[in-house]
Amino acid sequence: MHNKQAVIATIEQASSQDPTQVAQAEQSLGRWETKPMFYATLFDIFADRLLPMQVRWLAIINLKNGVEKYWKKTAQHAIQIEEKELVRPRLLDVLDEENPQIAVQYCVTISRIARWEFPRVWPEFIDVLMARIKHIAVDSGSAARGYVTEHNALYTLHLFIKTLCQRTLAAERQAFRRLTPMVFCIVAPIYAERIRQFNEVLQAGNGSELHALLKSIRLCIKTLRRLLVFGYEKIEEADPAAQEFYMATAGHQAAFYKLFADLPAEHRDSADGLVLRKIVLLYGKLYLEFQKYHALRFITMSCVKPMLAWYWAQIQSEAPKMISSPTDPDSAQELTLEPLLIQGLELYKNVVKNFFYVIDEGVEDKDSAVKRCRQVIDNDILVPAFITQMAVTLINFYIPLKAKDLEKWEDDPEAWLVEEDSDYWAFDVRRSAERLFVDIVDQNRSLMVPELVNMLQQGVIVAKTDAAFYQREGLYSALGLCANQIYDGMDFCQWLKEHPVIDSPMGVVKWRIAWLIGKWVPVKLPVEERGYAYSVLLQLAQRGEPLIVRMEALGSLLLCVDDWDFNAEQFAPYLEASIESITSVLGDVNMAESRMRIVNFLSTLVCRMQREIVPFAENIVKLIPPLWQSAAHENLYQTTILSLVTKLVEALGAQSVVLQQFIAPLVQHSIDLNDPAHVYLIEDGLELWLALVRNASALDPSIMALLQNIPSILQYGTETLRRILKIIESYVLIDGAGIFAESGLMLLCALNDLVSDNKLAARAIAAGYTTLHVIVQCVPMEACAQPLTQSNLLWTAFTRIVDKRETAQLLIYHAVFMSRLAVHYPALFGEFLASQDASLSSTFTENWIDLYDDVGQITQRRLYAISLAVAIATTNDGILKNLPLMVPIWNDIISDTGSSLVYFSDVDDDMPEGYGEVMVAENQRRQKMLSSDPAHKFDIKEVLAQSMAECERLNGPERFQAIIAQIDVVDLEDLKNQLS
Repeated sequence: MHNKQAVIATIEQASSQDPTQVAQAEQSLGRWETKPMFYATLFDIFADRLLPMQVRWLAIINLKNGVEKYWKKTAQHAIQIEEKELVRPRLLDVLDEENPQIAVQYCVTISRIARWEFPRVWPEFIDVLMARIKHIAVDSGSAARGYVTEHNALYTLHLFIKTLCQRTLAAERQAFRRLTPMVFCIVAPIYAERIRQFNEVLQAGNGSELHALLKSIRLCIKTLRRLLVFGYEKIEEADPAAQEFYMATAGHQAAFYKLFADLPAEHRDSADGLVLRKIVLLYGKLYLEFQKYHALRFITMSCVKPMLAWYWAQIQSEAPKMISSPTDPDSAQELTLEPLLIQGLELYKNVVKNFFYVIDEGVEDKDSAVKRCRQVIDNDILVPAFITQMAVTLINFYIPLKAKDLEKWEDDPEAWLVEEDSDYWAFDVRRSAERLFVDIVDQNRSLMVPELVNMLQQGVIVAKTDAAFYQREGLYSALGLCANQIYDGMDFCQWLKEHPVIDSPMGVVKWRIAWLIGKWVPVKLPVEERGYAYSVLLQLAQRGEPLIVRMEALGSLLLCVDDWDFNAEQFAPYLEASIESITSVLGDVNMAESRMRIVNFLSTLVCRMQREIVPFAENIVKLIPPLWQSAAHENLYQTTILSLVTKLVEALGAQSVVLQQFIAPLVQHSIDLNDPAHVYLIEDGLELWLALVRNASALDPSIMALLQNIPSILQYGTETLRRILKIIESYVLIDGAGIFAESGLMLLCALNDLVSDNKLAARAIAAGYTTLHVIVQCVPMEACAQPLTQSNLLWTAFTRIVDKRETAQLLIYHAVFMSRLAVHYPALFGEFLASQDASLSSTFTENWIDLYDDVGQITQRRLYAISLAVAIATTNDGILKNLPLMVPIWNDIISDTGSSLVYFSDVDDDMPEGYGEVMVAENQRRQKMLSSDPAHKFDIKEVLAQSMAECERLNGPERFQAIIAQIDVVDLEDLKNQLS
């Protein structure tokens, strides 16, 4: 066993205030982690109550962490069985631990061990634990130590049941369901007894035991909740104890809530108040989970109606507190328990709209569970009068902006707007109410839509009173939230014209109108009426308006611009004012999120307006330097700016050449692999680089200098590989000879490393060879010959074909590349083969020919055949002796495609689409390259005839006839017929 005193001394050292001693102690404890008996010693230290609390606390923490890392038998350096046998029998002996910090760590340790051991290694754990709990519950009496033991035991049980609920294997789920009745029958009576004792103590006025009883009740509820929801496959088959518990919860929740509500506001944060709060919300969590996992049984339980009615009573009673004077936020009353209202709203939402309560029209069984649920909902819960009452309550009290919203609206508009766009409905009663209201209208359109439209069309509500203000705010909010439901019954454009907002003295009304337009744009805003909406939004975006109104107006304008029916010509008259408003707002906002929002809008505007943006390009470019400076260390913000510049380059097309010197530093910063920010920026930086080169007609020296980054980026990873290869192609398409004069060897060495890397996927190697094909087609042999040789690219492809160790899928990429070289650089190809050993040349040629059958694309097959025809114009015996193998290939390709490929496509899949009216300059260059490809431009009969004649001239008639004589007679006759 480990030296206990040494471990104690080390733990005492770890609790020292001296950082040096702490570091030394941590090193020692780290070394002991994998030593035998270390964790048994830690348990001994923890269980020794004579030791200082700090030592025991650190001991149990180290034990807990070690259990997590090493208790599982499959873990590396797993704790040995002998050591486990020393710890396991004593685990439940310290349940009377009184120190709360130590007790929590102890209970967690037990649950983690049980997670690995139960039921295979430690099947008796649950029986032993439940026996302890039952014994403790009987003997605890009123002694404080008895309650402490009970709390620790119940907390351990809660953690254990929680881990069982997370298991997904069928056998484990079944094991959990088998033990559920036994656990329930022990814990439920404890819960009932503690409720009874709590009532007695409360009536007697003895407050000393209240907190302990409340903690026991809370721990019982936490366990029973999971048992009830997850422990029964069919809740109808649950034992009577479970049924009784669930039926009693509604009354208990109401009683505990009344106790909490009756507490003075300043006492609700006390220890008893916090436990009461947690208990009340635990009941709500039980109902929500029961509704989620047992939706049908939730409705058919007899307690559902009074339970929902109680929740609605709380929602109504708290409603007046939701509103206060918009000019006096201090008049607002604090809600008793806001999370309770959110739970109630969510419960009703799941009743109003739930997949499980939808009747399938194809089902004829009128007694089905779904139909019974539907009957209960329609006849007992959601009756028409109650639906209307719910909608009116939500409109008048819950969905209008609150006093706290208006206060933050004024103090920090940017933060409020960011928060408003987030989806935190589970923590905000207004957003929960909005979700419920939308579902009410959606599921009851025939009842609610006419009523809502009538309320909205009654005219302008003059906000002379607080009630009138909130009524108008609620109606406007309802109009936006339910746009998808009421668009057929209301002309929003006409309503907007009848409700002028520009002269309103209240900023919140202006903000709401801007918000409304954004909600209605994707639903129903006719194209011919959009001009009026544009003018309204641009007036609201002027500098004189509150910042939040201007930001919302621009946000809604973005929705207009980004809509499917957007018409650039219609928006053109408003473009200048839009850019001015964007510039103005960018100068006034401070948060990075706000700037990102505005820059995103500007990017969309540039994208959708196409050539119309050109006159304003200079103004936009002037925005970039201060924006980039403000985005320092804000990587996501910088990506937004890069996206804006990319779209501007694409919109300008060939005119973007004037921006090259300005943009090059942005690209360099984004793709610099030595800068940690490249992780976030590299993709957008490469996109900008590619757009700049694709649209260029000439290259600035600053853009040429970016080529030095290519080798490192090619090795960066496959995520950026395709884009960087397209950038190389774009450079070469502009000026292949010039590029290779400066950087040819560097580029080809990097590409050779790529295509020779056996660890890469076939698609990556194929992409590398695609770029090499473009290079060979665009760069003259005089500029490319030396880099090709020095980079070993020729040798790489040659040796791979000679060795023939790779799969045919990979070998054809090497083979087709050699074919491309043979056609475009015949002299270089011939010299290279001539410099090789004759046997190697012969093996290469034989394998090269043999790979023809694996080539699938017709263009590549023609290129292959042409390259073989070009290759025979030589005296190299290694090639010529394989002539009989070439003839069937020529016969095959000529019979299939004729002397030349009549049909071909001059459109590459990788060519960027025309950017609106802007023709990407590279498209023309790529089309020219494709149309001049020898694969379809050359007449194969003519090439073959010329090569045969050259072969005869080089080798002499006598040797040539000897070579021809080796060809199969049938193949030779067929070839003569093809050539005639």
